[in-house]
Amino acid sequence: MKNKVVFIGMPGCGKSTIGRLVSEELKINFIDMDNYIENMTSKTIPELFEQGENSFRDFESLACRELAKEGKVIISSGGGVVKRKENIDVLKEEAFIIFIDRPLEELLGDVDISKRPLLKEGREKIIKLYEERYELYRLCADKIIRNDREIGNIVNEIKEVIIDNLEMN
Repeated sequence: MKNKVVFIGMPGCGKSTIGRLVSEELKINFIDMDNYIENMTSKTIPELFEQGENSFRDFESLACRELAKEGKVIISSGGGVVKRKENIDVLKEEAFIIFIDRPLEELLGDVDISKRPLLKEGREKIIKLYEERYELYRLCADKIIRNDREIGNIVNEIKEVIIDNLEMN
C-alpha cells in the first residue's frame, strides 16, 4: 500500500489549507510543493516564473522526483503539476492522488491573483486554466473530493479516504 498523499487541483482550490489540516489531525508530515521548490532554489515562485514557465516546470519535475522518495507524507502540489505527464507518473507510482475540486465560481470569487504568477491576467486566465486542466485533474486522481462545503466536513472525508486506502500508521 502507498504511504503518501498528493493533493492536486486549481490554484486556490484549498490544497495547502486542507493538506495542513489533514496532516495535523493524522499527525503526518506535510509538504507544500511550492515552498519546497522555493527552498530548493532560494527563489520565490514569481522569481522562478520570471525565468520562464518551462524553467519553473523543470524545478517542479525535480521536486516531484525528490518528494516521491519521501516517507509517510501529505503533499500539496502546485496547480500545474499535471501539465507534465512525467510528474504524475512518478507521483502516482508512490502516492495516492486526491483532486480537490472547487467550483469555478468559488475560485473566481476569492483567489488572490497577486501572489500567483500565472493568474496576473485575472479572471479570464483562471477560466482558461480551469478549462485546460480540469479534465487532467480528473484523469490523474485516485479520488475526487469536492470543495464546496464546510472545510471540517472535507477534512473528515479525506481522513476516511486516507485511512481506508493508505498505509499511514
